[in-house]
Amino acid sequence: MRKNVSVAAAMIWKEGKLLICQRGAGGNCAFLWEFPGGKVECGETALDCVIRECKEELDIIIDVKKMIAQFDYDYPDKQISFTFFDAEILSGTVQKQVHREIRWVSPKELDSKSFCPADIEIVEQIKNQGRLS
Repeated sequence: MRKNVSVAAAMIWKEGKLLICQRGAGGNCAFLWEFPGGKVECGETALDCVIRECKEELDIIIDVKKMIAQFDYDYPDKQISFTFFDAEILSGTVQKQVHREIRWVSPKELDSKSFCPADIEIVEQIKNQGRLS
């Protein structure tokens, strides 16, 4: 039986650039790029999750503006239900704590990065439209 996993991610913008993070070794998305966020824990909302994950993984407090997208993605071993939020940094400086690399990129620069398969749909939307609203 396949697992169902809920994931929340932040589209964090600063001066027209978007924050992306490169995963480390291990797992089916090793060394691919993604947006900050993670698995929603039991009893937690997607909003609470994305705020917690940004604090834990990047040492920042974010101001979540709104939810901008929701969709499901099927991996061979699990289905992931994604919720994406538009956000900005409220306080703190981005620190690389769990990721291999962190970059601020323009929407046009997204083409030069290889993203996790589940993120490709939202990446395409950002490349075509810029900041989603």
